[in-house]
Amino acid sequence: MKQYLVATIISLLTSNAFSEVVTAPTDQRVNPKVLAHQATLVPGLKKLGSRVFGAEFMGYSNFGFIETDNGVIVVDAGWFPTPTANAFALLREHTDKPVIAVIYTHLHLDHYGGIQAILPGNNPGAIPIYGPADWEDTVAMGQSVTHKATLRRAFMQMGIPIPEGLEGTVGNGIGPSPRLERNDALTYPPTVEVSGKLALSIDGVDLELFPAEGDVPEHLWVWLPEDRILFSGDSPPHGVFPAVETARFEIGRDPNKMMASVQKTIDLDPIAIVPGHSSIISDHREIRELMTLTRDTIQFLIDQVDRFYLSNRSVDDLLNTLNLPPAIADHPKLQPYYHRWEWMMQQRFTKRAGFIDDWMDYLTHNAYQEAARLVPALGGRDKVLEMAKTKVATDPQWAARLATYLILSDEGDNEARQVRQQASVRFAQVTTSTNQRNYLLGLVAEENGDIDFDSMLRGPIAGSLNRLDDAELLNRLRNRVIAERANHVDITVRLDLTDGDAYDLRIINNVLRVTWPDEERVVASHWQTDKATIIAVLTDELTLADALRSGRIATSDSTRDSARQNRIFAGLFE
Repeated sequence: MKQYLVATIISLLTSNAFSEVVTAPTDQRVNPKVLAHQATLVPGLKKLGSRVFGAEFMGYSNFGFIETDNGVIVVDAGWFPTPTANAFALLREHTDKPVIAVIYTHLHLDHYGGIQAILPGNNPGAIPIYGPADWEDTVAMGQSVTHKATLRRAFMQMGIPIPEGLEGTVGNGIGPSPRLERNDALTYPPTVEVSGKLALSIDGVDLELFPAEGDVPEHLWVWLPEDRILFSGDSPPHGVFPAVETARFEIGRDPNKMMASVQKTIDLDPIAIVPGHSSIISDHREIRELMTLTRDTIQFLIDQVDRFYLSNRSVDDLLNTLNLPPAIADHPKLQPYYHRWEWMMQQRFTKRAGFIDDWMDYLTHNAYQEAARLVPALGGRDKVLEMAKTKVATDPQWAARLATYLILSDEGDNEARQVRQQASVRFAQVTTSTNQRNYLLGLVAEENGDIDFDSMLRGPIAGSLNRLDDAELLNRLRNRVIAERANHVDITVRLDLTDGDAYDLRIINNVLRVTWPDEERVVASHWQTDKATIIAVLTDELTLADALRSGRIATSDSTRDSARQNRIFAGLFE
């Protein structure tokens, strides 16, 4: 159950129910299973057949090359230029033929961001670049209003902001943790869009490109029928428990369609697969076994979530009842070194059932209200803190929960915050999920000020904001409105963009409305600025109030009342 009655929680204090008991040595810094698994992820360029090369673990994403009579076809290009350049240098030990075509399986940045390491200085359009139809939808989804939050979660998950090593990230279960570099902003977009099965011959190599859904709907497979080699992009296999859902919450993932792609793999019967992530598979028997189990794993997830949802049972009931089928749980290539399978069940359940799945969800307090009741019921702050401290080594999940109750009761309780950090680090040291480890260590580093996501993400966010038109850009200010300060407020500012158009920004009914100027509307003030200043506000480089004080927003009104209105209006934004 999501919420526990006070009496139930008190009865659980001396038990380990709902928690993982930690029995690892106190000096353990990484789960040995994780280290052993990561040791198998050896980077290199693997040759498959007579003309196919797969770049495996050279970076976060795999990619590959197909040698033709007179050139090279590139399939995906990795995330950052250095790993891509390293793989391309290894290819040059086999051939010096020029690149004559590029194929993107999909337009996630980690599959095209390294392309300039392969096509430096080439004119866009000089060679054909194939991609899935509607690829712009994938790019647009990545640059939506949730862009920063999604990037923050992705960076946390992959271990990007924490150092490599036993005290930091040891990888992410399907490859190394990426190291940040400036990457390509889609200099070479698709010039040939593939909407259905396309059979073609490129310089003597017969290929089939066809839609096959993976992490996103706009997704292609590259199939060499003569070689029976498949480039599967971001659809299974994943080399670990199949990531049909993620903790990042990606609404577009559809396990049913991903399962159909797995079945399509079984029907194609390849002798080698170059996946977008994890190990290249070149053993025919292993492919058949792994894809069959992957298909059944996804079916298990779909069916059991529906079983519990449709019988009015909660996701906590599901997790307390079910274990993975033995054939799946025992298979070395289906271990949860990436995401936890419990997370995927919870994510799928949320998509199917919403946030209400239990009796107490209709009666629930929010977390702050619950903490205010639980801490006194459990004996008060000092007793709860002491209980949390005693559980850090043996039951860090429960220790972190107890400490969080104290933080929710008093956000200034730094001693409780320290205990939660200690418990989080301890659990990171024992979990088999590399992503859980990365998240926990990243959260601790962020809370201590060792990670500044505002500055880390400013560049890519600014890049996506620059591509918006004026109205879309200004509308991004809506989620900066501090609604609790805006009761009974009705203020309009006329904003003139020096490198764009003029708009009315009106706060009314606790929301921001961005409209064309209405000459009959009474405006509190006239502002003038440029798009760069608005982007600086949206990327947390400065606030609207800072922009006013510094003169980056100029005002044409000099009366005391207009100055006061300016301060009020600017103060309504984070």
